[in-house]
Amino acid sequence: MAIDLNEAIEHHRMGRLDIAARAYRAALAENPDRSRALHLLGLVELQYGRANAAFELIDRAIALDPNEPSYHASLAEVHWALGRRDLAVESHRKSLALKPDQPEVLCNLGATLVEQDDLEAAIACFRAAIGLAPSFFAAHNNLGNALQLRGERVEAIQHLRIAIAINPSSAEVHANLAGVLFDRGEYAPALQHAVEAVRLAPRFTVARVRLGNILHALGRVDEAETCLREAIRIDPGFSEARAALATVLDDLGNSDQATLEYREALRLRPRDPAVLARLATKLREKLPADDRALIEDLLKDSNLKCDERRDLLFGLVQTLDAEGEYDRAAVLANEANALRRDDFIKRGMRYDPDSHTRLVDQWIQAFTPAFFERVRGFGVETELPVFIVGAPRSGTTLTEQILASLPGVFGAGETPLAQECFDALVAATSPSNSLDECLSKLDKETARRLANDWLRRLEATGGSAARIVDKMPENTRHLGLIAALFPRAKIIHCRRDPRDVAISCWLTNFGRLNWANDPDHIARRIADHRRLIEHWLAALPAPILEIDYESIVADLESAAKRIVSWCGVDWNDACLSFHTTRRAVLTPSAHQVRRPIYDRSPSRGRAYEKSLPALFDRLRHHNVI
Repeated sequence: MAIDLNEAIEHHRMGRLDIAARAYRAALAENPDRSRALHLLGLVELQYGRANAAFELIDRAIALDPNEPSYHASLAEVHWALGRRDLAVESHRKSLALKPDQPEVLCNLGATLVEQDDLEAAIACFRAAIGLAPSFFAAHNNLGNALQLRGERVEAIQHLRIAIAINPSSAEVHANLAGVLFDRGEYAPALQHAVEAVRLAPRFTVARVRLGNILHALGRVDEAETCLREAIRIDPGFSEARAALATVLDDLGNSDQATLEYREALRLRPRDPAVLARLATKLREKLPADDRALIEDLLKDSNLKCDERRDLLFGLVQTLDAEGEYDRAAVLANEANALRRDDFIKRGMRYDPDSHTRLVDQWIQAFTPAFFERVRGFGVETELPVFIVGAPRSGTTLTEQILASLPGVFGAGETPLAQECFDALVAATSPSNSLDECLSKLDKETARRLANDWLRRLEATGGSAARIVDKMPENTRHLGLIAALFPRAKIIHCRRDPRDVAISCWLTNFGRLNWANDPDHIARRIADHRRLIEHWLAALPAPILEIDYESIVADLESAAKRIVSWCGVDWNDACLSFHTTRRAVLTPSAHQVRRPIYDRSPSRGRAYEKSLPALFDRLRHHNVI
């Protein structure tokens, strides 16, 4: 009588692999052609990590019974373990040809196809698996990840949330959802899921790095550094953690330590496109020739992913620009911006310039001298906040760095407080009505409440500082609300030659500005900014200091004294050594404000006038230049 395998299978299921293996071998000693015993013993070998032995056993089982779908599915797993992805796909497909309604096999096939960058086929597999098993956790998780890779973030979030509802204790899916939300700029919910992922699996370094990146983006840089150092302590060979820590250290001004971490990341992963791109952006003309040659070599690789190619192009552009190779920098910047623009479109973040122009029209129409007369006395009389506004790359970071070099002045960076206060105003008045109607219902009590809440949050970041600087460039749109709530706040508008602003935007790898990758969008954005600031200069009840970037470069001391005097604080020569001030700077200008003033940036735009004709044509068309 043949040995009954059921008891052995139960031992196998309970993880008692040695006992199960002995029983399978006994069955094969009795009958070497028993295909089921061969298959099961092959699975034990695979679980022990002996993939070659597993292959021999399962291959023999298939030779004896080629029509058993589970054998082909198991062989696919063996091929995968041996790195034979094409053969894994072939075996999965053979299994599904014999039995199509296998959600697990469909999910595994999809995961293999993702590794082969065949996202369309992978997504189809995951959808088919969910169709057969709507509550299949792995299929929802994998589908969410695949959709994220394809740029379909909204649906990705939906499936990852379903996966969490099915299995809320999965650290992996919480980390995955945190990553998608972070990529969409939804930092608060991303933080919640990253924290939960680390709580569920404290040694899950991917989750720790994700948490560190989110804390960094939120300006909680010290916490980000601590989080990333813990990830490295857990896994010293995790190159992604090293690279993330290097970025944080750079923003903290620890340039030498940052470079060491970048180098260690490259030692662990010598051809890492993301690290090479960051090094090129950081070092510019000082990028070693070996690094540049490696970047050039990687850009020839037809298998390079689009986002990796884009970041490498932007990094090399910074090096070429610093070395005066303007024509080639322009060519590479055009390709990099096209890739970035396509990515924004895939992520559902297409920019609508007409919509933005309409918003500017609404702000101009709503915030009139009559409005400011009506709300006179509504706000809080304080000189604590200083607001620096301007087009991106117009010198806002430099101006903040000058002020933050003073004792008693805290640079808060780009805070979301103005936008959040505006949203709270709309919610408290008439969320379904027009801006005019919302403002018409603003009363003294609401204004005081909003202002005091804003102040409390500012003080939480700046402590006992006499002045707290918020340098969010986009606060240009909120100057009307700022003036109403803080009538004594100091406002500084940074100006720069629009050609230089446009070129600097075009050459910079912005991860969030979805308008900086199209010549017409850049030109219209600058035109709208100019129109809005002209309105504020005429309508605001308090004056605005306008400071030209070119004047700072030409005569730092005179410009710095104007800025300091405007803010009503005492002069200190530390302003003249602003580049030595150690503080977190979380903008693309971080590297520039770590070095002394140099006079190459003014008139930078003219160097590109011949090589970027489309951009300059749009600037002229919209009367920007």
